[in-house]
Amino acid sequence: MSIIFGIFDKRGQGFDKHWLYAMECDLSHGTPDRKGMWHNEKAGLGNLLIFNTPESLTEMLPLHDPLSNLSLCSDARLDNRENLTTRIGLSTNELKILPDSEILLRAYQKWGADCAQHLRGDFSFAVYDGNEHQLFLARDQMGIKTLYYYEHPDFFIFSTELKGILSLPFFKKELNLEWFLDFLINNSRNDFDAFYKGIYALPPGNCLVVTTGKTTLKKYWELKVPAKLKFKDNREYIEKYKELFDKSVINRVRSAFPLGSELSGGLDSSSIAAIAQKHLKSTADQLHVFARILPEQFIPELDDSGKDESKEISLVCDFCNIRQLHHITLEDQKISENIHRIIEVVKSPYQSNYATYNLNVITQAACYGVHTILSGHGGDQMLTNPAHFVYRNHLKNHRYWSLFSDIRAKDTIHELGFIKAFKYMIQLRSEGNNSPKKRNEIKKLYKFGIDQGLINKYDLEGRYIEQRHKAVLLPECENDLIRKITHPHLRDRIEITGVMAGHQKIEFRYPFFDIDLIQYYLSVPEEIKRKFRTGRYIHRMSMKDELPLPIQWRKDKNGTINPGLSRLFANDAEKIRNDMCFLLNTDSDQASGIFESGTIEKLIADTDANLFIYKSLINKYYQLVSFEKIFSKILAFRFDNV
Repeated sequence: MSIIFGIFDKRGQGFDKHWLYAMECDLSHGTPDRKGMWHNEKAGLGNLLIFNTPESLTEMLPLHDPLSNLSLCSDARLDNRENLTTRIGLSTNELKILPDSEILLRAYQKWGADCAQHLRGDFSFAVYDGNEHQLFLARDQMGIKTLYYYEHPDFFIFSTELKGILSLPFFKKELNLEWFLDFLINNSRNDFDAFYKGIYALPPGNCLVVTTGKTTLKKYWELKVPAKLKFKDNREYIEKYKELFDKSVINRVRSAFPLGSELSGGLDSSSIAAIAQKHLKSTADQLHVFARILPEQFIPELDDSGKDESKEISLVCDFCNIRQLHHITLEDQKISENIHRIIEVVKSPYQSNYATYNLNVITQAACYGVHTILSGHGGDQMLTNPAHFVYRNHLKNHRYWSLFSDIRAKDTIHELGFIKAFKYMIQLRSEGNNSPKKRNEIKKLYKFGIDQGLINKYDLEGRYIEQRHKAVLLPECENDLIRKITHPHLRDRIEITGVMAGHQKIEFRYPFFDIDLIQYYLSVPEEIKRKFRTGRYIHRMSMKDELPLPIQWRKDKNGTINPGLSRLFANDAEKIRNDMCFLLNTDSDQASGIFESGTIEKLIADTDANLFIYKSLINKYYQLVSFEKIFSKILAFRFDNV
């Protein structure tokens, strides 16, 4: 777990070394465990290390190999270390002590620019070839690690975080209008976008080669629909899935420090916590579990009608012998303060609000010395949705008897009577004929509180509807599932959460984003993904004896992942109303052309408990207000000179 940055002189004539130190200074948050820098006259690399894996404790970065004249900086956790060391000719003894960065450098020495396709894990790294004066960058397949770059006519700059690029004197801070418009209407960004014009994110599964006269982007990996596997019986599918899921979790518990896991009481996070705890075994290595619940002092109008997952969480912990259970509530959190903390770190507005609601989990985990938190994020997208297209495929291909048989599940504990099964089939048929209504989507847009003039000028209605029509709500085939798994909104949460956690020397890891697990799941026949009207069937069966039965087979959710979220806004009610009154009653540039006065008036008049209804407007307003240095520039131009 590290921060990386660097400068490449495209002219080959030299650069100001103070630029590297300026980048290091701006990126040195959270007290790195070790700092390192390497440079020659034409290029420079920097690393701010945060120790996590056992091998990282002795890691010295950047690496420089005088024989090959290669230099490397990296933020990486490799999950196929044994496979790689065998293929690049390292011994078992070397494997035990070599950090992942050393293996990365050896992989580059063997395969060059093709090395990334041989890697498994979460990584972003850069290799400078002094002989060829060439820079190579790569990002992991699912985009868990971040990497931004900026291309000046004379220099190529890269950094794990935006602020590493913002510090350079030749970078001109300008708004990327396309990103900003999508931000206002909750559209997901594209793979390359960043808030600042000219800064790009290296897309997941891509690498970049920079030479004196050329910059080449190459996709080295893409998630595609694989051929269907044909095993003898269902048991083989389940056993293989179990093997890969366990391996995915175990790969992500590799740490020299206490391990943590989120636990919501749902199937995804419970499965991860169960396998992690089983692997840790000893009491000394007890898993720290962080569970969001409602406060003891229950306030009905704020606390989601009293629904949280406390019972399910306790059931999982008792069954799995998890003793380090830490409850998290939102009773002392304020939305404006949390947003301000994030903006101070990331130096940009952001699209995913999950990190805003999750800061107290990171803070509490740091108190216990936890450096890794396992998350079930991505499980919904991978496991839940495929259940729907089993029936949809039957309908699409007019396999009505197969549909009826699957629904009825005759001679099983899930059996339905003839009439009920027939009614259910008719219901599925009618659902397939109902497409999303444009009018309802437009109503959602206007809840965001965006000024009508701005909506008209940039056709935000059309922009909003276009993306909603592309969105995958219920996949009908594996191609739709792939779009769901790789959708940018999943990475938005990962990226912002990762930066904020890094400040506390914590790394989030995501077992459901394991590419071997995902590719296998896509290759499993549809009928094993949903069986007896039960979604996630293959995963549920793989958790036999690992989870209590009520969790293994539960289909309901008693609460949200963040119970009591209304408190985050109600706790800040006085400030929110005062700020909104100022916004409404002033002619300053802050009120120009963005927020709609009618919605603000409704917000001010509403109750504390209902402030959460206006969460989109409140989130965006405080992000912009907290972004003090360029806030006036964003709002002052009134969108007239763009």
